[in-house]
Amino acid sequence: MIRALSPLQLVPRRSPPFLMALGISVAALAGAVLLRGALLGFENATALSATTFPALMLATLYAGPRWGWATLGASLVLGNWAPLITAVGVSNAAVVAMFTISAALTILVSSSFREALVRLDEANAAHAAAQKNLEVTESRFRTLADSAPILMWVTRTDGRREFANKTYVDFLGAGFETALDFDWRKVLHPDDLARILQEQVAGEASRKLFTLEARFLRHDGEYRWVRSVSQPRWDPDGAFAGFIGVGFDITDAKRAEEDLKRINDLLAERVQEALAERDEAEAALQRAQKLEAVGQLTGGVAHDFNNLLTVVIGALDLMQRHPGDEARRERMIDAALGAARRGERLTQQLLAFSRRQALKPEPVQVDVMLKESEPLLRRAVGEAVALVVAPSAPGAVVNVDSSQFEAAVMNLVVNARDATPAGGMIRVETLPVRLGDRQVEALEAGDYLCVAVHDTGAGMDEATIARAFEPFFTTKAQGRGTGLGLSQVYGFARQSGGTATVDSKPGKGASVCLYLPRIDGDSSAATPDAGQASPEPGPRLRVLLVEDDAQVAELVEAMLRDLGHDVRRAEHADAALALLHASEPFDLMLTDLIMPGDKSGVDLAREAVALRPDLPVMLSSGYTGEVLSAAEDTPWPLLRKPYGPQQLSQAIADLLGSAARK
Repeated sequence: MIRALSPLQLVPRRSPPFLMALGISVAALAGAVLLRGALLGFENATALSATTFPALMLATLYAGPRWGWATLGASLVLGNWAPLITAVGVSNAAVVAMFTISAALTILVSSSFREALVRLDEANAAHAAAQKNLEVTESRFRTLADSAPILMWVTRTDGRREFANKTYVDFLGAGFETALDFDWRKVLHPDDLARILQEQVAGEASRKLFTLEARFLRHDGEYRWVRSVSQPRWDPDGAFAGFIGVGFDITDAKRAEEDLKRINDLLAERVQEALAERDEAEAALQRAQKLEAVGQLTGGVAHDFNNLLTVVIGALDLMQRHPGDEARRERMIDAALGAARRGERLTQQLLAFSRRQALKPEPVQVDVMLKESEPLLRRAVGEAVALVVAPSAPGAVVNVDSSQFEAAVMNLVVNARDATPAGGMIRVETLPVRLGDRQVEALEAGDYLCVAVHDTGAGMDEATIARAFEPFFTTKAQGRGTGLGLSQVYGFARQSGGTATVDSKPGKGASVCLYLPRIDGDSSAATPDAGQASPEPGPRLRVLLVEDDAQVAELVEAMLRDLGHDVRRAEHADAALALLHASEPFDLMLTDLIMPGDKSGVDLAREAVALRPDLPVMLSSGYTGEVLSAAEDTPWPLLRKPYGPQQLSQAIADLLGSAARK
């Protein structure tokens, strides 16, 4: 079977070798001559001459224009055109010219046709090569995409996918064509559906890269977290052509994130529990150390109180034995009152040290306060270390909470004692100074009082000094310190408008200085009363006294009657309310703060004022610390126990004066 050849297959891209071309031309010429001779018998010479043209066309198309022209020349030379010329009666020149022109046109047309066929053949060859390269590239891309462990897809502008890799198809467990047309909303988790649809619409409308995270149902029935990243693609003309997307299975990462969050929450809970336990342990340790410190003071304090009680008991006994000796009685009364007041100051100092005293800043003379605190400080230091108290700022007044100040000095002295070996010395001194701006830390320029505690102990290096005021930092042995002493001192100084500094070198002892701003004040600030003047008589009042302690009630009633007032007593709040409901006339109610029953003095005062809005009320208590917080938030004044007639009279006068001004 003969296969048909296309014109492109007959026309070579290059000119054939010389011998092949010569053979083609000779064969063409021979065919032309034979046909010419055969046709001479029944056609005219002009028509017969055209039989040469196919040979010219074939030579030109296959061998090229050069061989077409060569064939024409050979035809003219070898064709023996004379008989034809004679037969038709046309001149030789006209016949030859007509034949030559026709042959030349045939060659030119055939040459142009050959060039067109060659170009078309080359174009088809290039297209075939490009198609083959495209197929190779596409195969390579699909192999690469199918080997990737992530989902990959390509979408058109209408959202339909035109490509998906093997991982994508395997995730759905469907065929390739089914996967291309699959509606992902069918496998999207119901809780994520609304959110994802909203985010997807917004992302596709923006034609910018966007990311989605949701749970999708895999073909095996398990929901998997997939994070998809879609990026727009553009055609060669710059027009939007759809999106290229990839999807990562992040289920394990999500589980790890949830596990980590759960672990963090558990860890935070455990840390909170540990911190709470630590705080509780530190509080217990601090209380234990406070008790230990108080225990160290017990011997000396007991000695002081025994001396005071000896004076009081002895004076009362002598007055009872010699009631008629007025001179001795006055001396004994003065001695007993003096001892009692010293006992009161000692109690206040103990409360300040244990931080159970209500704290309020007030102008105080530090030198006077140090002198009053010296006995307690000596008891804290003991006999192994010498203590020198050398105040050098007479008349200097600062605005501080006296209890906090005494506690700060006690902390500094106790720390110095712990750092000082037996035979060493601790020196407490005061010095008025004038500081420039930021001369000491961040303090502004002005007048300050420096309260310094020096010791001859082991001293500290620079690293220890840098952390000395940090909470819970301590250089003491385990269980011997909380690290809160110096931090409390520093906090007190800063809250008082000053600061605290440490100056020390290893083996050279240490000096801790408190800088407190000085104020203009009366030199008598915080100076103890020289004596109790006789109370001035005031208006006669009918007083409702509410006190559960019988002895205290009897004594206060006696003081009130001595001031010229009428007194009606009640042992608790309900009894007092009963008297108020009975419409007995009262000008003043003096009530204890803490009483038996379910009503406190504050509760009683509220109900009493509700019954009688114009009734002046005064609270009284011997308690300290947090118990007094309820009284501090009320409009009624608080008279602290112990008090004497002068203090009671002054408190009543102040209360009535305040009520009159209202």
